[in-house]
Amino acid sequence: MLIGFKCKYFDASEANFPAALFNLLAVVLHIVSNSQDSYIHQLAVLWAFKKHVTIYFAVNKNCRIGIRHFWHSAKFGSFVDVGGNHHTTYHFDGKVLVDCITPLIANLFYILIAFCFVVVVKSTLACILSIMSLQAGFTLWLRRNAILEISSMILAILACIIALFVGLLVHSANSFSHVTAGTGSILIILSGTSSLFAAAAGLRRTYRIARQRRAENQRIMCSRSLRSWRELGRRPEDMRPIIDFERYLDSSWTAPIGAP
Repeated sequence: MLIGFKCKYFDASEANFPAALFNLLAVVLHIVSNSQDSYIHQLAVLWAFKKHVTIYFAVNKNCRIGIRHFWHSAKFGSFVDVGGNHHTTYHFDGKVLVDCITPLIANLFYILIAFCFVVVVKSTLACILSIMSLQAGFTLWLRRNAILEISSMILAILACIIALFVGLLVHSANSFSHVTAGTGSILIILSGTSSLFAAAAGLRRTYRIARQRRAENQRIMCSRSLRSWRELGRRPEDMRPIIDFERYLDSSWTAPIGAP
């Protein structure tokens, strides 16, 4: 039974291993990015503040924000320092981040988590479809046009835009800090690049198969034309226009023998 399943749903001649490899790489990169706590780095400038503010920033001079901060239950708070400045606190896993994460930033990271989950599912499905032997249908259309790979790449681009916007929000919350991209953002970029390569590999194979089939059709058409010319004197009713015969080759039905 297992051998029958293998022969029916797997054919090495139809499998697209480069596309499957790039899709698998995109899955791994997204899973690793979900475990990162360094999508955004916030570095404070210590010498630009007064004494009480300098002490505050000396404690939080290297603030990292990543998806891992949002897997656990958390809550927001606020306080006002001696200078009358309002600060937002984010409590999670026994830790406190000050002026790093706001409710809007948290919502954007939840969107990032949703995007990563969708990309993992779609890239996994695209990897499976790339190595399966498919009949005509919706799944074959998905693989032939690299729909899953292209949509995963678009989601990765949107995730990069959201990460960039989050960096701007973090900088606006503390204009004296220096904000840079972290490991998580770089992994998202690499994942989008991997999806792009997977789409290119899939479309390239589709184009190559279409070109091979067209060359085979032309070879059959030439053979048919030569045979028809030889039989023209005996059975002129067998002659067909070239364009009609090409449609005949592309169709899924077979005309009865002797049909006009």
